[in-house]
Amino acid sequence: MKTQYLAKQLLYAALCLLAAITIAGCTSVNSINSLNPAAADPESELNIGGTETRSSNQPLPVVVIYATRNVVGPEAELNLRAEAVDPAGGQVTIAWEASDGNIISTDGSNAVWKAPAQTSTNIITCIATDVRGGQAKADYSVDVVGNSTYRLTIYADRTSILTGRISADPASPVVPVSGARIELADVGEIGVSNGNGMVEFNIDQAQALATSTLVIVKYLNWEVSYNASLLVGDGLRIIDELTFYPGYNEVSVAVARGDSFLLRRGMIEVTAVENSAGTIKPIAEVTIDAGASQAVSGGSDGRAILGSTIAGNGETTIRLARNGYQTIEGYYVPVSIDGLTLVNARLSKAGTIPELDAVISWTRPYMNQTAFPVSGPFEIGFGQAMEKSGIFNDISLMIQNKTRGNMIALSGNLIEQHFRSVWKSDTVLQLYPRQPLNPSTRYSMVISRWNARAADGRMLKTYDGLYGEFTTDADPSPSIISTSPKNGDTGVNRSGPFSIRFDRSMQPDSLYDDLEIEITSLDSGARMVLDGTSLRSNFSVSWRESNTLLELVPYRMLKAGGSYLIRLNKCNLVSESGKKVKDFANLWGQFRTGSL
Repeated sequence: MKTQYLAKQLLYAALCLLAAITIAGCTSVNSINSLNPAAADPESELNIGGTETRSSNQPLPVVVIYATRNVVGPEAELNLRAEAVDPAGGQVTIAWEASDGNIISTDGSNAVWKAPAQTSTNIITCIATDVRGGQAKADYSVDVVGNSTYRLTIYADRTSILTGRISADPASPVVPVSGARIELADVGEIGVSNGNGMVEFNIDQAQALATSTLVIVKYLNWEVSYNASLLVGDGLRIIDELTFYPGYNEVSVAVARGDSFLLRRGMIEVTAVENSAGTIKPIAEVTIDAGASQAVSGGSDGRAILGSTIAGNGETTIRLARNGYQTIEGYYVPVSIDGLTLVNARLSKAGTIPELDAVISWTRPYMNQTAFPVSGPFEIGFGQAMEKSGIFNDISLMIQNKTRGNMIALSGNLIEQHFRSVWKSDTVLQLYPRQPLNPSTRYSMVISRWNARAADGRMLKTYDGLYGEFTTDADPSPSIISTSPKNGDTGVNRSGPFSIRFDRSMQPDSLYDDLEIEITSLDSGARMVLDGTSLRSNFSVSWRESNTLLELVPYRMLKAGGSYLIRLNKCNLVSESGKKVKDFANLWGQFRTGSL
């Protein structure tokens, strides 16, 4: 009997020691709080706390809770296990309670707790009662962190889809991409885009605890990857979109817009990789040129971030070079002031013979492009250098004036009678009409046959017809040349001016039509929404340089060293000829002011 009692005393002491370790910082066992302070060993200084519920010299039970996690997502289920002992040798009964959520099942010393739907801190309590009515309890604290919903929608520029399989709205210049494979590499989630080009991931922050993840998107010969920011928060929804542009043999291009691309607006991100024994591997030390910007790819991921000097939305050339590899050059990629251009480039070892078909990568004008200059040029982008001397030997091209109904069909060298041809590079052919097109007129263009050869002798892939429609306009929409401050600037003058420069004269009064500007202090969370009237109450508004430069000076200086986010949600600003600014709405930027 004494031996049995001694064993129970030793077990009791061991549990008390474990409790002390737990209080010191063990993550899998939470804190212990006894309802009665009696100790098994009167000489021990260990105090597990609590208040007495009965007067007795008998020691109280000891109970400890074990669980695998102390952070879970909304409505997640958590398995718990309790260990309880009565030092006096009697039986102990166990009961469970929770400050929120529900204990959905119990089995002896095991229990399952279902978390509430809202973000919260919850206390799960296990109460151990001995046969004499003595009680002790253990508390286990669990944080509920809201799931993040990451939504990605994928589109493709219509002219980059050459098969005619797409049945989307023909009036749209882009079409949704279904069946694309999307992987969230660091989270371990894989999805496929639906008929609307959309895929959603519910990211349990309790399991992933991700603040960012590598996103890999694959479709046909397109493949891009990027880092998406996934901030922890309650019910946070991160919405991004990718628009793929004409796909080349070696280069995939997409413009990314959305919540996860903060601070990368207007930039170009290039990833240099190679196919090594069937495995895609990043390549370091690749020199990358994007227009006037240059960077070198990193070692771990083959990435380089380049700035853009493009005025407004436009294009820039891409060139990648590294000793021992074939140079990639002559590719024009879109640059958008409200998006991040993603470029995935696959380099081949020097001397490697390409095995893919020679292809047409893109044509301009884009499908349903508006404001196409009446003087052109039409452009055809190839995925490889072409044999120039016989480029028009076997071609069938038709251009129709859809407004008037007349059409011309051109074949062979007849093209040279109607167009002046210029090779912009080895891969880009420009066709300038010898007579201007009619302004404000709807046209269609179809290439039904084109037998030509690449510079290395490969035959151009046969297409069932490359079709596009466009509208001419001698006065295209105005563009934004620059903004000040630029997105990501620091040390910005507290009193401005904040400016936007346009490529032509604007109508100043149209600025106030249906205007909505949102200014948020990222430090305090305070937000101000301005319309046309309140803008003039808070800022001095001035137009300079023949109404091409808009300057805003706040009547009250901004906070020193403060971080701000400005969003232009709505605006109907137009040029002197009445043309609305493209891509003006949803313009935003983040900056930090200088010190006092």
